[in-house]
Order: sequence, then C-alpha cells, then structure tokens
Amino acid sequence: MNDLDHKTVSPSGGVIYYRLIALWALCEAMLGAIIFTFRIPASGLVIGSCAIVCITLMAWYVPVKGAILKATIIVAIFKMMLSPQAPAPAYIAVFFQGLMGELLFWNRRYFRVMCVVLAVVAMLESALQRIISLTIIYSEDIWTAVNAFISKITGSSTITNYSYFIIFWYVMLHLVMGIVVGVWAGFLPKRIANMKSFGEQYHVESTATELTMPQRKRKKKMHLLLFVIWILLLGIYIQSFFKIGTPLLPTADALRILIRSVIVILTWYFLISPVLKQLLHKWLQRKKQRSAAQVQQVLNLLPSTQGLISRSWQLAAIHKGWKRISFFCKIILANTFYSR
Repeated sequence: MNDLDHKTVSPSGGVIYYRLIALWALCEAMLGAIIFTFRIPASGLVIGSCAIVCITLMAWYVPVKGAILKATIIVAIFKMMLSPQAPAPAYIAVFFQGLMGELLFWNRRYFRVMCVVLAVVAMLESALQRIISLTIIYSEDIWTAVNAFISKITGSSTITNYSYFIIFWYVMLHLVMGIVVGVWAGFLPKRIANMKSFGEQYHVESTATELTMPQRKRKKKMHLLLFVIWILLLGIYIQSFFKIGTPLLPTADALRILIRSVIVILTWYFLISPVLKQLLHKWLQRKKQRSAAQVQQVLNLLPSTQGLISRSWQLAAIHKGWKRISFFCKIILANTFYSR
C-alpha cells in the first residue's frame, strides 16, 4: 500500500484491505448506478449500510492510521470511473462516511460503540441531505403544499404541520437502521472468526468475470427538449420576477412550486452539477495518478469480486426473503476473509 505497507499491516491484512476496498467500490458503483437508473428510493439506507460494514471491517482488520481515508479516496475514484452518471451529492456521502470512520476508529478501544455511532451519524447525514435537497429544490412551499394536501384528504378544517411528522418518521427510520447496522457490524469480527469452516463449505472460485455496469442510454432529443424547457421556464420566471410586462408565471401555488422545482432541477442538471463534477473529477484524477499502484490492485480484484457477489447470490437461493440476504452476506464475508 505504499505508505501503508511498511507499517503494521500483515500480508493477509493487506489482501483483506484491498478486497474490502473492491467490495465497497462495487457497492457504491453498481448499487449506485442501479438505484440512479431505476430511481429506487431509500438509496442512502442500502448503499450506506454496505459502506459502513466495509469501513468498520477495515478499522478492525487494518488498524493503520490513514487506511480508511485512503480507501475512501480510492472508492471515490472507482465511483467516478464506473458510475460517471452519479450526482455530486453522492460523493459527499462517500467522503463523509470515510472521514467519520477515520476519526471514530482512531483506536479500537470502543470498537462496538464506535460502530453504532458511525452507522447512526452516516444514516442521519443521508436523511438530512435528502430533506435539505427537497427543501432547496421545491422551497419551503413543498411542506406547505403537503400540509394542505393531507388536511384536504383528512377533511380537517385547520392545517396541521403534517410535514414535521413525515420528516420525523423519515429521520427515525434512518436512525433505527443506523442502530441495527451498527450493532450488527460491531459483532462482525467475532462472527467472521468462526466462519472458516463455512467459507470452506461455500468456497467461491476466484474466477475473473467481465466487469459489467448498468448502462443508461443517452437520449439526445430528450436532452435537447429538457434544455429548451429549462430556458423557456427560466425566461418566464425572470420576466415575472422583474415584472417585465404582464407576469406569465401562474399565480396558483401548486403550479408555481412545480415550475420552480423544474427550474432548480434543470439548473442543477445543466449548470451546477457538471461544473462540480468536473472539478471533483479533476481532483480525483490527480489522486488516481498518485495512487496508481493501489488503484491497479483494486482494479485487478474488481472482476473476481463481482463474480463473488453474483455467485454468492446464486448459492443463497436455497433460502428466501431476508434469510437469503443474510446468507448471501455471510458467503461474501467468508470468502473475503478466508479465500486464498
């Protein structure tokens, strides 16, 4: 690991370190791409849980200062390479999780407690990021509209702040998930220590498979249409705001919220996001050149890691539902730590 190799990492620890980075990178890139492509909700819960598990295992098996932070940068590099369509806020979560992991696991004295703290903080960050994004895009009017809509459905004569209840339960969902994932991750090293025979029974051969990623088809006509809509709506909004002639912007609150949100989303899509991603990608490219050896080691592991994930899911088919997911995770962990 260059500056990590000569410290306290054993040869087996070095192998585990790179395997965990490859696993984390694939979770970020593959799951992120699938969620972004198919607009699957609760992305922070799924991807965040995978990241937390990888970070906590690195903290336990590779107790070297800076190891988690370095792994975070490598994961971000692969996220850029494998999932270039990922929005800029997705990188915020990655760096936040990595930085918190580095700080909380500065030593392993309170490992299990820190696992819970990391998971809870990471999940809450994900929830708050989503709430703040909604408020920026739709403004506070979105919560007013939600309150009015629910009051109309319930037939209430007074408008109650239902949006507070929605936000509260949304945050609580992430809090509970953080506690569950944190407690589970805290006991993982003990469970992994007893997985050797299980790993031998469900050993997955390290066969390289072609690395595949979900592809999004670029629709040039749709892109052009959205650009035209953005310019037209922006022009209407500016004309109405500065009262140049008769305002063209509708007076109805629902339409104003809709138009404003479309303008904000398209402004982010066409202007802000490309600039931020360009700056971030330039920084990551410089980091990639400086960490060429580590990046290459992880790159070599990605095909076999993807094969491990695919084969583990097939082997776990003997179970259904949650038990299949649990068995799937167990096969991956056993092969990550005990496969030669």
